[in-house]
Amino acid sequence: MEIAERSRARVQERLARLEQEFGSTPVDQTTFSVGGEAYQRAVERSREGQVDVHAFVHNESGDVLLRDTDGSWEVPKGQTQGAERPAAAVRRVVTETAGVECTVRDAVRATICGVRNESDSNAETVYRLSIVFDAEINGAALNDGDGTEAVDETEASIRWDDASDVAVAELV
Repeated sequence: MEIAERSRARVQERLARLEQEFGSTPVDQTTFSVGGEAYQRAVERSREGQVDVHAFVHNESGDVLLRDTDGSWEVPKGQTQGAERPAAAVRRVVTETAGVECTVRDAVRATICGVRNESDSNAETVYRLSIVFDAEINGAALNDGDGTEAVDETEASIRWDDASDVAVAELV
């Protein structure tokens, strides 16, 4: 019961902090099974207190920033590092993955993920937290990360897409 209880407590703590920072946010819960290696990664990330973050970054036209991830277009996503707050992680991840700076406006949704080990039915469920944030781009142009030079979207493997596109609709 140690892994399940500790990971559940970490998730509840992070949800309480999220509510303090952004007010009430819808929370979903899901459970799924993964292979042994993915389960071990979930256990380690839980021990480290990591939270998964996803960023819907809008431009002045309301379009959403997507980045190319191995041939599939996704919103920027990543994990918190150390004691980093989830909103700070979103700003860091967007800058690192897309070369733009953003301002976080709101937490759109949180999902508590129960992760089971499909290779070991006796392994405890580990709980992880995933948060979807709404953000807006700072400034009108994309940059190369240092804020000095505009970057062609094709070179940066990013694009702006209508917010109703299937690529972004699956997370909201």
